[in-house]
Amino acid sequence: MFDPQLRAKGAELRAAVRGLADTLLAHEAASGTRKRARKEADAAKFYVAVEALACNLILLKATGSNAKLAVPRSHAVIWQGNAVLGQHFLTAIALLSAMGLIAEGRRGYRISDRSKMPSLIESREHLADYLPFTPPEWRAIHRIDDPVLVILKGGKDENGNAATIAHRETARSKKFTNQVRSINGFLRDADIEVAGQDDSGLSLGRDGQIIAPHRRSLRRIFNNGTWLHGGRLAGGFWMSMERTERPRIRIDGQRAAEVDYGQLFPRLAYVRAGAPQPEGDLYDVFGSGTGRDGCKKLMNALLFSKGPLKNWPEDTHRHFPDGINLRTAVEMLVAKHAPIAHLFAKGLGFQLMRIESDMLIEVLTELASAGVTALPLHDAVLVAKSNAGVAQETMGAVFRRWSRSPCAIVSVKFHQ
Repeated sequence: MFDPQLRAKGAELRAAVRGLADTLLAHEAASGTRKRARKEADAAKFYVAVEALACNLILLKATGSNAKLAVPRSHAVIWQGNAVLGQHFLTAIALLSAMGLIAEGRRGYRISDRSKMPSLIESREHLADYLPFTPPEWRAIHRIDDPVLVILKGGKDENGNAATIAHRETARSKKFTNQVRSINGFLRDADIEVAGQDDSGLSLGRDGQIIAPHRRSLRRIFNNGTWLHGGRLAGGFWMSMERTERPRIRIDGQRAAEVDYGQLFPRLAYVRAGAPQPEGDLYDVFGSGTGRDGCKKLMNALLFSKGPLKNWPEDTHRHFPDGINLRTAVEMLVAKHAPIAHLFAKGLGFQLMRIESDMLIEVLTELASAGVTALPLHDAVLVAKSNAGVAQETMGAVFRRWSRSPCAIVSVKFHQ
């Protein structure tokens, strides 16, 4: 997936990109496809579009895969206001193609409202005459912050899509933005690496983004058209990694530890109900861990649903013992968690997510003030192994402030 925020970090790469852009403009002038010289502001936009395209193609080359670069062409994306995107971006692609420096593959098209196919491009051999492709100098690339750090999305439509909503800047939204900008500033200078990348190159994440340690700029996304729902952080490379790949992360030269809240959503529901925090594993309904994963999925579905569940949530039923139907499973959860049962099926989940995200912002801010690098994962953080204790203590203290409860379940898992 094309990332418009990639830029050249080193002077050598910046000079190479500038030379490529000048070559494209000279070809444009010689071919007569443009009659008038660009205004200074338009020329600057063209150069930054070429820079972003070059950096994306270099990173893709560094993966050593046969993957192609998915680039935006739809009006809804091209004209969304990002400085890289616009007619200058489409012109840069056209000129690269005309000079035989890239190959344009399939043009994007819509299958349905839910399913769309992106437009694809890939570098060709002669692009290496202008850019450092042998080997690809991916460490000469960095990622600047997203132009908008706080995003408000509407509710999902029947096809599962949620549109971004333009919002008026208020004291609250500015506060959110400043918090994320501060966290990004700290992470930008942190010592974060992925083991093995110098030898084996980069890899692609499950979201189509390239897993590279410079991709650490975060943004905060709110849901359902209200600041009271959601607010989770997104954008970090570690969020694209499979769980089994996270042990490759190095923070301050050390293996990472994952410090996370135990059963946070149901525990926040107990806070909302004004009930004391129960002891033990809230998802262990049957005892001995039997069906725990199914109980977790079902309980979270009950907290998010608006009205009684009519069907098993996806990938849930198989975790339950044979002979347990949905009605019986729900009745067992209601019996075990009677103090919060009145909150089930009330659509509370996104409100709990907002509390979760506020807590994580607080945790990240406090850890950064203590000089501790922490990478957020919804209800958890990744920290250097030596900082697991201070992260666990900080997360416990934050939960106790929010819940006014002495009970805080914070576990630590050391990645091997």
